[in-house]
Amino acid sequence: MIFSDSADGASAAVRHAEAYGGRVAATLPLTGSLDRLDPHLPVDLVIIDVSQDHGEPLDELLRRVDRAARHRHFSSVVVAAPDVLDIVLARVGHEDVDLVVGRDSRALEEVIADRLSTEGNVLQGFRPNATPGTSPLPAMPPLPDTLTRGLGLPLREEREAYRLDAGDEPEAVERMMLDAATIRDMIRARRMREHLFGHGLFADPAWDILLDLTAARLEGRPVAVSSLCIAAAVPATTALRWIKQLTDAGLLHRVADPEDGRRVFIELTDRAARAMGEYFDAVPWPRRG
Repeated sequence: MIFSDSADGASAAVRHAEAYGGRVAATLPLTGSLDRLDPHLPVDLVIIDVSQDHGEPLDELLRRVDRAARHRHFSSVVVAAPDVLDIVLARVGHEDVDLVVGRDSRALEEVIADRLSTEGNVLQGFRPNATPGTSPLPAMPPLPDTLTRGLGLPLREEREAYRLDAGDEPEAVERMMLDAATIRDMIRARRMREHLFGHGLFADPAWDILLDLTAARLEGRPVAVSSLCIAAAVPATTALRWIKQLTDAGLLHRVADPEDGRRVFIELTDRAARAMGEYFDAVPWPRRG
């Protein structure tokens, strides 16, 4: 079943579902979808394509989709425009709800193919052969054990590394802020390298994410998911997968925005912050000033 707030989005969802053997039960407008989205729908997959904020009806729709996934009623794919990504991520988090950012045809093909191949196949006969001329996205490599244990460096447990607290001495705060500025310089240098040599050659989204969040932690600045996807310097759908993998590894965690219940922030865990601190202490790097 497909719900969409645009004709283009509905057409794309139908095309990709049918290309992989899915039989679409219905294609319906997003408005009024709450009346049709019963948790016991005899379907394997619900696709929601949303290009704009619909307020509380959208929030409730996303909550129902997340509950359905948690209770194993059906899986879902949410295709979200970048402008509503933070809203969507504040409402869904279950692993059986896939997120695709924008009209990323390749990513949408992959998640639909994966879901239709693994679900109960009540309403569709799945054909495993891919659409001619397409190839699957490369598998996400697992994080190395050294990274999940803290970048493989010995941690100084007695020191609260790289965190700004109200009780910090002025000199310490100045040093930390200086480090944040230097990290921003490193990030800019990485973007310049891509500009000169091509984007794909040096892609390292996990490190870009960790660098951006380390700088933001030093600056005392919250980072929304949509902003972090930009910092990852890869397509947003790919960035979301890296954010999830780093979260599952215990390096990132989600934090609700205290001023906006429809948005979440991503932060380094204390363990990841200590590891990043140890890295910058151990590796020679130029400092400003």
